[in-house]
Amino acid sequence: MNMPVHVTILSRKDCHLCDVMFRITLHLQAELNITTTKVDIEGDCALTERYGSRVPVVLIDEVEHCSGKVTEGELRRAIKKARWRRPISRILSRLGYGPKRG
Repeated sequence: MNMPVHVTILSRKDCHLCDVMFRITLHLQAELNITTTKVDIEGDCALTERYGSRVPVVLIDEVEHCSGKVTEGELRRAIKKARWRRPISRILSRLGYGPKRG
């Protein structure tokens, strides 16, 4: 079984887009086997300095993938792409056990 992909939403207090992005990730949790965390950057000086008002920022397995207004489809593709980049996924694909495309 695949290990879940971890999605982190970097957000700020009272950020409508951040709340929407978090709800989208919660909706995708069961379907795509992901875990979700929401982090308020205002509690961390380094994160606030790095991201400022550029929220929401989506990290997938601790790697930044997108920010701002992101659709469910875009997030879904980013998660699948991140999972595909894992070494075991490439090995299984070469053995004929990879995901079906289409």
